[in-house]
Amino acid sequence: HGQIALRPVSPQEGVSSYIARKQYNTKTFQIGSSQDAENFAAHINRYAEIELQINDIAKHFGEIFNYSRIHTTDPRTNGRLLNSYIDLMLTHLFMFKDVLLASDRHNKLLEVGKYGAGSILDDFEIFSKKMDMLNSLTSFSLRSRAYWDKYMGILILLYEHQEYEKYVDASSRKTTFFKHAKAWPGLSVDLRRCLTRIANRLNGGYGSDLDLRKTDDETAFIRFPSPFLEDFREIIEMTDTFRTPEAHGAGRLRKWTLANLPIEESKDFDLLGLWNFCNDFMIALQKTILTMAAKDL
Repeated sequence: HGQIALRPVSPQEGVSSYIARKQYNTKTFQIGSSQDAENFAAHINRYAEIELQINDIAKHFGEIFNYSRIHTTDPRTNGRLLNSYIDLMLTHLFMFKDVLLASDRHNKLLEVGKYGAGSILDDFEIFSKKMDMLNSLTSFSLRSRAYWDKYMGILILLYEHQEYEKYVDASSRKTTFFKHAKAWPGLSVDLRRCLTRIANRLNGGYGSDLDLRKTDDETAFIRFPSPFLEDFREIIEMTDTFRTPEAHGAGRLRKWTLANLPIEESKDFDLLGLWNFCNDFMIALQKTILTMAAKDL
């Protein structure tokens, strides 16, 4: 039941030989030219427009590709930055797709008055939409940690590119990132502004969101390295509340989502609040890269 037909492995070949051949003889996807980059940007932009109603992907991708192309002699940007950014961007897009699907099912249950009303076992419509929600939230929780691993990797590339391979190979990328980051002399204003706004929303801190968007006064933002790194670590570790049980345990989202609790009692949608943090940091990263590019040109 549910099996997918693949080319059979011959008895003479053996499973290990078949796997090795598939790994080493297959040409993987690469962007090898300016035309490749333009085509990729156009296609991903069209995909985002159709699937997610986003229409500025090509602009951001093109700007970052141009930065990478201009600085081809810099190890930081010689293919690594562009490829790392593609990975992060795709993870970000797929997380947004998860968010949209879960939110859509949530809203449809609200529209018919079935959210938080009754058991999923008594109504197939509730059951079906809750299963879709569980699927999306589980996918989102697993992707969220991958998002932060990729995000920290790009920061390593930007601020200490010679340590990037050590970061990628580290048994704990999070530990490695924070060990290196605390020795950096500084961090972009856009990243510090981003985290300050998030902290204000969470803690009711000083200043308004609007003021923080307008000001370029660095004294208004969280200081780096401390307490920025402590707060940044806390944001990342919020995802582990959901991801760790799904990846390494019996799961937690199933218990919350399928319970069909009223929204004020359920904890599953707390996960989607983390999407806003990821999205804010994505925008801040794009601004950081382009600001650094402008200074280097």
